[in-house]
Amino acid sequence: MVSRVQSRPSLATIYRPPFVGIFAFAATLGIVPVMHSMLSLINSAVPAQHKNVVSLGVGVAAVAMVIYASLRNSEALGTWLGLIAGHLVWSSWIELAFAFNPDYIGMDPLHVDGEPVLTASLLFVQGTAGLLFATLPFFVFNRDTRCNAFMWIQRRFGIKSAGSAANRNFARITFIEVLYVIWFCYAVSLFLIDPRFVGSHSPLTYIAGFGFIAWSFYLLMRLTRFTRILAAVRYSIPTAGIFWIAVEFGQEWGLYDEVWSKPGEYALQMGLVLAAFITALLLAVIMPHRKQQY
Repeated sequence: MVSRVQSRPSLATIYRPPFVGIFAFAATLGIVPVMHSMLSLINSAVPAQHKNVVSLGVGVAAVAMVIYASLRNSEALGTWLGLIAGHLVWSSWIELAFAFNPDYIGMDPLHVDGEPVLTASLLFVQGTAGLLFATLPFFVFNRDTRCNAFMWIQRRFGIKSAGSAANRNFARITFIEVLYVIWFCYAVSLFLIDPRFVGSHSPLTYIAGFGFIAWSFYLLMRLTRFTRILAAVRYSIPTAGIFWIAVEFGQEWGLYDEVWSKPGEYALQMGLVLAAFITALLLAVIMPHRKQQY
């Protein structure tokens, strides 16, 4: 009689590619609709006279998270708290702040042929595009970010990247990366769907939408080869941002409803999204955090 030893499944199975990159992408993508729902809940549930106080409090808590993680100088803490804090600051201090002045002065949305195209707050976001591109070169040529796209540009300009990651502040880097990725993706998508420039049903916008899908899937394929979860999370930030542009375009084209902006109406769907996000986040957090040398 030959005894056979059966191996039991273990969490170690998900510590290897392609799961490392998949869970990192799921976590960084899932936080986007969750933040949209949080913003919608604040707008609908919080009285107007208290909305700014809530917005200020959420942003202060997020900045405190970044300061705490920066002082701890931990790659794991800096990456995760920088990711969450960046989204919280954008949703509270920035996105709600862009709605303050239009609401105060009673500014109407942009209408074309009698149909609303962009809300007044999004017009304010669009107006900051010049500031975005004016400050972007500072980060493009910053050697500490180690962003793959920026490193490619740096190589073309003969700027050598830093050789060590030992002194990098991951909380600050991740936090700023989240803000600039969201800002950049907003700017690109707003100019594409604005009929004064291109228009949501222009052939160029359709080409761009499918191009963003192809680009994000190319980046996702690269993510499936990652072995370090923290590096995969930071790489997933622009990957998820680019993919989300295509998601927003699909809603503009009428392919589906914007469920993430209507959590009260789509409570079940957003509950499932939240559960999937938390699951992906927890699985990504428990993965071994191997140290990097670059």
